[in-house]
Amino acid sequence: MAHIWARRITIAAAAGFLALASSPASAATAVDVQANKPQVAGDPSSDTTAVFPTNKQNETTVAVNPISSRYLIGGSNDEQRQPPCGPGPVRGNVAPSDCSFFPGVGTSGVYISTNGGSTWTNHGLLDDQASWQASDLVSDGDPVIAYGPKPGPDGKFSYDNGVRAYYSTLASYKPGRSPYPPNKAPELLAVSHSDDNGLTWSAPAIGTVKNNPNDFNDKEWVTVDNLPTSPYFGRVYLTWTEFRAAGQSEPVMVAVSSDGGTTFSSPKQLSPAGNNGTGNGRQGSMPTVGPDGSVYVAWEQASEQLVSVSRNGGDTWARPVSAGPVADIQDPIPGANFRTDSFLSIAADPRPGSTTVWAAWVNRTADGGRVVVTSSKDRGLTWAGLTTVSTAAQGYAFFQGLDVAPNGRVDVGYQALKAVNPATYGTGNAAIDAWYVSKPDSGTWSGPVKVSSASSDPAASAQNNLAQQFWGDYNSLTSTNNNAWFIYTDSRTGAGCPAVDAYQKAISGTSVVRGDMQDRIATRLGQNPYAADPSVKPAPQLSCPSQFGNTDARVSVITP
Repeated sequence: MAHIWARRITIAAAAGFLALASSPASAATAVDVQANKPQVAGDPSSDTTAVFPTNKQNETTVAVNPISSRYLIGGSNDEQRQPPCGPGPVRGNVAPSDCSFFPGVGTSGVYISTNGGSTWTNHGLLDDQASWQASDLVSDGDPVIAYGPKPGPDGKFSYDNGVRAYYSTLASYKPGRSPYPPNKAPELLAVSHSDDNGLTWSAPAIGTVKNNPNDFNDKEWVTVDNLPTSPYFGRVYLTWTEFRAAGQSEPVMVAVSSDGGTTFSSPKQLSPAGNNGTGNGRQGSMPTVGPDGSVYVAWEQASEQLVSVSRNGGDTWARPVSAGPVADIQDPIPGANFRTDSFLSIAADPRPGSTTVWAAWVNRTADGGRVVVTSSKDRGLTWAGLTTVSTAAQGYAFFQGLDVAPNGRVDVGYQALKAVNPATYGTGNAAIDAWYVSKPDSGTWSGPVKVSSASSDPAASAQNNLAQQFWGDYNSLTSTNNNAWFIYTDSRTGAGCPAVDAYQKAISGTSVVRGDMQDRIATRLGQNPYAADPSVKPAPQLSCPSQFGNTDARVSVITP
């Protein structure tokens, strides 16, 4: 197990505490540690020697073993196997500024802790597994990890058999392995499972059985019915947005596995398809399961957070209801230059007999992003008004995670940004920290407390094409009675690059500003994603500090 430096911090009540809690709560403690340690698996020096984009992690996920909280598995979009920018033995004779995703190289990382999150070890990518190497697929990130019971030889689920972890990820065909024409580049969803707490993983099972080369499936989430009180104990639920016909429609979909992730059902459509151009898009889906087996799938649609419920293990679904209004946070947040969203988090109270479900997201207000929380006491039929649980003292909030502990305590983690000058962006202009609030079963919300021991500069992050900073699309949190684990993108050991700052400002508002996935698809189709880039584009290895772009997956281990 690699040594991980950690700083223990005592968390006192932050500004705005009295506005959120009627009486002082006891101080909490937290330790924040690097999950992807070392940055390149098997290379102890890589935390300081890896260069962009090899040193890049974001879109973080974490899950705790439900019968032994010693074991946790984390993951992120992880580029540890991507080659450095510019010409070299892997990329060949390319432009010095070429930092594109290299074809056939995966990006879904696996990190393991065996001591409750005190230390972590980077176990590489799913693609390093023999099962993945023998498959036709390569991982494309957007990772989510969930634990549940293991099926026995008779196919029945029981914790007496042990636990099974599931890892969902975007995936595509390896070069030369696609059954589709060369002008097609569909994005698939794959799920692997592990019965040894993340050490080894099964071959990927495709969770989207619809055989359509025009579909781009994105922003998936996986959860498991892991409560023995449920009649559907052990079922796996996978949700996502299906972008059809080059994004002209985008319904929320769900597929179910009842055999431990070996196969998945035909997808069911939970929403109308809509159209991107109408502003009525449907994205950011997330499922959760209650103790009676009710499955709740929530997503953002236009100005509402909607929830659809199944009472029969995913066979049929009710018409969605609104959990509350959403006003998307600014994109980008003033003072920074990374893309954002207001996707929600949802979690059911796991106590037997409970009918309560909780949800949280970040709303835009006149004073910036604020974390809001709501709950349903009647199994998702009606929802309470919103409670704001973050304040101006933390900064502009974004990317929350939420879970409900077995004792009913509700935990929320989020990040927040403060800017020196909100009217600009660049190295040294903004700082990001991680925060935590909680509510005991019969109490009130605590005040926000900081759970990161050092701040991050978002200018130390970047898309592979350098067109914008990049912080990912989400963070996540998982809870037990004794702890909460909040995992998030962190750039405290990274460095900004004034040349990249200047480039981003020069191309702002032009067609050169595009997402990493657009570049990845272009590469997959044999196109040059950088063909339209101006000649002034900097080369990080020539123009930037060695730690430019260094972002990590960091976990705050919180004792409420």
